[in-house]
Amino acid sequence: MKVKINTVNKQNDEKIILSIGMIVKNEEKVLGRCLESLKPLMAAISCELIIADTGSTDSTVEIAKRYTDNVFHFEWINDFAAARNSTLEKARGQWFMFLDADEYLDDDIGEMVHFFSIPELCQKYKTLEIMVRSYCNPEKTDYADGCLARFHRLDEDHVRFIGSIHEGIGLRYPLGYFSTILHHTGYCFYSDLQNRNKKERNLALMREEYKKNPDDIRILSHLLDGCAFESLEEEKYIEEALELLKKNRRHLYGNVVYMQAINYYKKISPEYSLELCSDYYKDAGDCSRYVATIAVILHKANILSALARYEEAYKEYINYMKLYRDYKDDKLDITDISAHPVYGLTDYDYDKSIYSAVLCLQKLRRYEEAYSMLEKLDVKGLKGEEFRTLLGTLREICKSQKNYKMMAIYYSKIEVLNDKDKLSLALFMLESVYYSLVTTDERHRYAIDVINSGVSGKYIELMNLVIEQGTDGFNDKLLEFVNNVDNWSDGYAEAVYLAVKYKVDISAAVDNMNPKIFRSQLETIANANDDFAGYVFEYGIPESFMTSIKRLYWITSACEKASYRSFSLNDDDRYDLYVRFVSLLGDYVLNIYNPEVLNDDDIDILPPLYQFGYFMSHAHTLLAEGDKIGYIRGMKKALIHCESMKEIIEFLLERFKRSNSD
Repeated sequence: MKVKINTVNKQNDEKIILSIGMIVKNEEKVLGRCLESLKPLMAAISCELIIADTGSTDSTVEIAKRYTDNVFHFEWINDFAAARNSTLEKARGQWFMFLDADEYLDDDIGEMVHFFSIPELCQKYKTLEIMVRSYCNPEKTDYADGCLARFHRLDEDHVRFIGSIHEGIGLRYPLGYFSTILHHTGYCFYSDLQNRNKKERNLALMREEYKKNPDDIRILSHLLDGCAFESLEEEKYIEEALELLKKNRRHLYGNVVYMQAINYYKKISPEYSLELCSDYYKDAGDCSRYVATIAVILHKANILSALARYEEAYKEYINYMKLYRDYKDDKLDITDISAHPVYGLTDYDYDKSIYSAVLCLQKLRRYEEAYSMLEKLDVKGLKGEEFRTLLGTLREICKSQKNYKMMAIYYSKIEVLNDKDKLSLALFMLESVYYSLVTTDERHRYAIDVINSGVSGKYIELMNLVIEQGTDGFNDKLLEFVNNVDNWSDGYAEAVYLAVKYKVDISAAVDNMNPKIFRSQLETIANANDDFAGYVFEYGIPESFMTSIKRLYWITSACEKASYRSFSLNDDDRYDLYVRFVSLLGDYVLNIYNPEVLNDDDIDILPPLYQFGYFMSHAHTLLAEGDKIGYIRGMKKALIHCESMKEIIEFLLERFKRSNSD
């Protein structure tokens, strides 16, 4: 059961320090979370909670009343400032805080409790900002930070909200700042339709404000966000705002408008966007101290990179990284964040800039610098396509330098993340580089390089086996390795190759393999090793592979892939390998399909390879019965159903004709 927050007893003489005001409507899904997050703060300092409901039809009011008696109805008049002011008018505290139902306070409120517990601090400031983190997806991995004025001291000044939309109380100085985070999920848990309806409602209110105050840069900036899906209208507001800034470049929203304009034009007119980047610095003083400059530099770097101006782009990425570190060290003026969230302030943005800088260096063939830059990158934050591109870049850098230690180091970093998808991609990268090397000596040098990286992991164990192959006790070590692989998705194909080469029975490990994956691995092995067919031929058909359908499928697939790459075998061994393959394939087909039900008329339900196996099985039966004509017809029928077997069929027919002519 929820316990009501007793704000301050009306008969109690204790002075209220903080009044918390909210306006709500149909917020039953998120209101409880918001109010629960306020309880620790309200337990630590004297507070009151004031909630104005603007017409809820769900259980919002009932939820609100569980937390406070100060719940009342406010008739909605399309004016957020008016609704906010209705809560402000009831406030009895020294300070007033406002928030929305789709926001919640961070668990760590120590900084806030400390501030409101010291009267000297409370009297020192008139406005306090807090970091509002707006999430863009339900996983909360993508977000934008904005430092917003949510705390205002109630004193002799006339404190009121203004603005029918994007309402606020003007900044009064001295201005303080809380690093505590107020989390906002308003746009990541609703449907696209709900979000669009919300934006269109807000846009209608902003348009009305614009009609009243067409020269208000603040309103124009908010309109730019609100009409993001109306490009012609957005462009109109951008140009109007930029024209106004010529007269008042140092307006509170000056840097923000340039930041928005640069972002808007970066795709549709990148050259003009670069001009705006230059204009941003004009008449704005020392821009290196403003936080919005971070976004401008990062946008400029991305534009230059997209235009293949890699040298210039790289320099801008370096400038961005320096300014980002200044921001983290609290060296920048963060006033711009009070007006608008600033792009480029998250750790993810920083990591992505390193990644982008590496790509620029790769394009410039400055591999040593790219190699050094990669060491700064935290791979945890990189997402799907970015992560794949990074691995591709890493591969090219290491191959060009013939230095594979960095790949092993990255493999080690990724292994500890417990991210199966990333680990699979990393192993695929390592395996693809290994198999891209043609000679045995090159692969051995690769293995030694990886081992000498000093990192550990399953893949490093495999490279040790590559070096140790053929030594005393090797087969036992290989079998132990194979039996302890948890996931055969990528990276360990070489272990299968070594097992076939040294006749190690891995039938038990096959039980843990995915058939699609082991077929892919066998194809990789066959394509990368010209001697694979010979080793498969020598491997034979271990009895253990005939004890289950899955094992039978593996040995059949091994013979199939070897048959495609059998050019290194002499004709007799090649013939024996082909016969072994088609015999195994026929056995497999007849084991998985009931031969009493399956007939020639229904054969088309099978995959082409299985149709081939079915007809070849019948052909060999006819040959065993002495029907040579039937055998030839059966093989030709098998070929009709699987064209990829043409080379095998032609070879078998030629051998058959020669043996019968003799």
